[in-house]
Amino acid sequence: MGLRRRVEREKTEPSENRSSGSDYLGDIMPFIKKGTVIPIISNAMRVEQIFRDEKALTDQISDTAEFNDEDLTIDEQLTKEWAREIQYPMADDHNLARVAQYYQVEQKESLLAKTKYLKFLTNYLLDINAEDENYKDIVSQLRSQEASFSDIVQQLDFPRFPSGMEDPLRVLAKLPLKIYVTTSYYNFIERALEAENKKPRTQICFWSGGKLSAKPEHAPDPLYEPSDTEPAVYHLYGLEDYPQTLVLSEDDYMNFLISVVEDTNTQNPVVPLRLREGLAESRLLMLGYHVKDWDFRVLFRFILKYRSIDSAPRGMLIQLKPGVKQIGNKEKSIEYLSQYFDKKQFDVDWTNSEKFIRKLWGEWDKYRKGQA
Repeated sequence: MGLRRRVEREKTEPSENRSSGSDYLGDIMPFIKKGTVIPIISNAMRVEQIFRDEKALTDQISDTAEFNDEDLTIDEQLTKEWAREIQYPMADDHNLARVAQYYQVEQKESLLAKTKYLKFLTNYLLDINAEDENYKDIVSQLRSQEASFSDIVQQLDFPRFPSGMEDPLRVLAKLPLKIYVTTSYYNFIERALEAENKKPRTQICFWSGGKLSAKPEHAPDPLYEPSDTEPAVYHLYGLEDYPQTLVLSEDDYMNFLISVVEDTNTQNPVVPLRLREGLAESRLLMLGYHVKDWDFRVLFRFILKYRSIDSAPRGMLIQLKPGVKQIGNKEKSIEYLSQYFDKKQFDVDWTNSEKFIRKLWGEWDKYRKGQA
């Protein structure tokens, strides 16, 4: 399929998987029941599931994975493809924020550059399926319809999980939670919730303006009270329906933070009051991020704006162990990162998101049946 992410199996003792709080999963079960746990889901998590092959998906749930230093992530490989297409001239052609920054300058218009990035991704997925006998007719239809990336993914039956592996987003959607937060540009979480007979409401962070152009169902509603059957899905970094809301380039990340910090609207703020309260008071599960990437670094700083180190409940960062070439002294680096996040009231589970979600569901299933 062109893009593959190789994973390296590593046997570890259970004590190595956690930075602290060995029974974190058990501890949060009552809070899941109350709906005061918030998953925060990266854009990369679903994108990587879409573009990985079946063997890599199987590896991801069978053993703890860590990066092979010779490889780029799926996101980085996709960025290299885009950089090649737009003739990006610099060496860091796997860095999406840098490549997007260049292209926004080249196009002289941020909205145009973001629209073309979305088009690149849809074309890429269509191209790699154009010769598949099972899907080539659908591919032709989708091209003529100029379908969105979310629609293309669904129509082409992605992600194609191996037999016996349940979709991790469907697993999260089964939980009785009131709020889901994502930095994805696509409505994958909403579709998972709908498949579980829930009625999610999409909420978008209009950090760059554009609220007046929002569809009625996406318009900010300060009176909206999320529930476990009608949960809110907050798209912090924008949604493909509104390309101007995408947080993509270095400037976008900086402007996003500035807009949040400088927002003084107390009635209908950029970050809704319900979300502010949730980030401050709930237990957070951060899924599918890499600590070195722009999307995580800005997101984490954004989250800390609303959380008190002294009173906030502990959160969890689910993180693959980095490779040696990424960080030098691996053992010391992991110790440092664990200590850093511990001081910010976050534990670290050094594993992958799919495996963590599977463990989470196992604990919840026992708890709800009174077996925990």
